[in-house]
Amino acid sequence: MNTYGAIIILFAFMTVACTQVQKPAAEPKPEKPAQEQQKEIPEKKPLSGYFPLSQGNTWQYQGEGNEYASFIREVVFVKGNRAQIKEDNGGTVSASVFEVSEQEITRIFFQGEAYEEKNLLDAEPNDDLVILKAPLQVGTTWETKDGTREIVDINATVDTPAGRFDQVLKVKISHPDSTMYEYFKEGIGMVKKEFISGETKVTSSLEKYQK
Repeated sequence: MNTYGAIIILFAFMTVACTQVQKPAAEPKPEKPAQEQQKEIPEKKPLSGYFPLSQGNTWQYQGEGNEYASFIREVVFVKGNRAQIKEDNGGTVSASVFEVSEQEITRIFFQGEAYEEKNLLDAEPNDDLVILKAPLQVGTTWETKDGTREIVDINATVDTPAGRFDQVLKVKISHPDSTMYEYFKEGIGMVKKEFISGETKVTSSLEKYQK
């Protein structure tokens, strides 16, 4: 192709491009960028909504990647702002006591083997693991003994055997050699947990929930 022909083609391309740029368009309505809209929960909602602890609440999780990834949780005792959860993964039964405040939900007691259903709400605290922390917005970060926790999404979508959940709170837990994600749905609690280390992935997904 000679130089003259190349110039003609280039000019034609520029003319089309300019025409497209100059084409009038309807003025968009002012709104915040989607990313900004999803950084904070619009209404101030209590943390307890994402970690319901009414007596009798039961969660059944389907596991993949590990024989103990399937487990059942049940709230067995409640008093004031404390609740005790029994967790059975088929290999062992553990007991955890959680304390709820406006600013955080904390596991204040943990017993790895608790085969007798004993009320431990008033037991001497032996733990201090903050599960959730206010404000419920992307970027909220706190340090715990099990790693750095950070809210990375407040509008996640999660598919589980119990169904699809939208507007889910996603918490990232960073360890030196692994990463965990916990997903919380308002009114239900944890709907999924993921553990990732290299090529290893273990998940526990909500299969059944009973209030």
